[in-house]
Amino acid sequence: MHLKLKIIFTNLISSLLLLSLAQNVAGQTYPDRQISLVVPGATSGGMDVIARALAERLAITLKQSIVVENKPGANGNIAADIVAKSKPDGYTVLLGQTAQFAINPALYQKIPFDPIKDFVPVVMLAEAPNIIFVASDSPYKTLSDIVKAAQSSSKTLDLATPGNGTPSHLISEIFQKASGTKFTHIPYKGVTAAITDLVGGRVAVMMSSVPSALGQIKSGKVRPIAVSSAKRIPILPNVPTIGESGYPGFNVGTWYGLFVPKGVSLSVVNELNAAANLAINSPAFKEKIFSEGGVVVGGDSKTFGNTVANDYVVWNRIVKESGAMID
Repeated sequence: MHLKLKIIFTNLISSLLLLSLAQNVAGQTYPDRQISLVVPGATSGGMDVIARALAERLAITLKQSIVVENKPGANGNIAADIVAKSKPDGYTVLLGQTAQFAINPALYQKIPFDPIKDFVPVVMLAEAPNIIFVASDSPYKTLSDIVKAAQSSSKTLDLATPGNGTPSHLISEIFQKASGTKFTHIPYKGVTAAITDLVGGRVAVMMSSVPSALGQIKSGKVRPIAVSSAKRIPILPNVPTIGESGYPGFNVGTWYGLFVPKGVSLSVVNELNAAANLAINSPAFKEKIFSEGGVVVGGDSKTFGNTVANDYVVWNRIVKESGAMID
């Protein structure tokens, strides 16, 4: 009897060792084929710019081709849903942002995925602030000018954003609460039409992401007033922060990161995390992000996961307080 138990125990140990070896080999061989990087935005948009710069560097690090798949629509919900329902093998990766994982769950009455339970956060790639700006011929030169006008005017100032429930809209709501002002929110279907109306004098103030406004700022058609980050950004070093402009501690922006569907092995997540950290810390990638008004972040999966979970709670409250809702 003792001998039989010994044989069973020996066979069990051998099986566990073989399983461990197989798992290690599987982790070491990843990736052995093409990886799809799904982007919740159109070609040449802000998310696409980040995705293609990242894909180029990741392909070198992982020694495999990375194909960017643009899946715009529903504020990123379509792309996120595709990845959530994909095979959990690490070959379908989402480039997600604050909108899909922290804002949309409260903004939409129903979304087809659970941003916390259906994904594994891999790494935060970068973050970028929003920016308040006006037309170049506007009488407003500072944030104080805008706030004074909003508080003293018999009718509220119009404030344009790229759309209802976008980070720009919600950040503007946070600013209104911090400054004790009230603007008339004018949501547009995208940035282009909003900037056209701003330059044409049909709206007084606008808030959008920095990349969306950068071209018009450089051309001199619009005047930057303040950025929503804690620190000034390298691409616009002379533009003060909202905090510097009279509202200390103001720091709200958008982050961008990689996600895989729940069930992807820890070894693959770690492999992607390591490769992504190498990619984003390359001089070429850093320069690309800086030129778009962002800053590179990086770090481990757990830290990013904590950020996602915390922002999920924070933005849920902000959305509800704003009253924004999309059916």
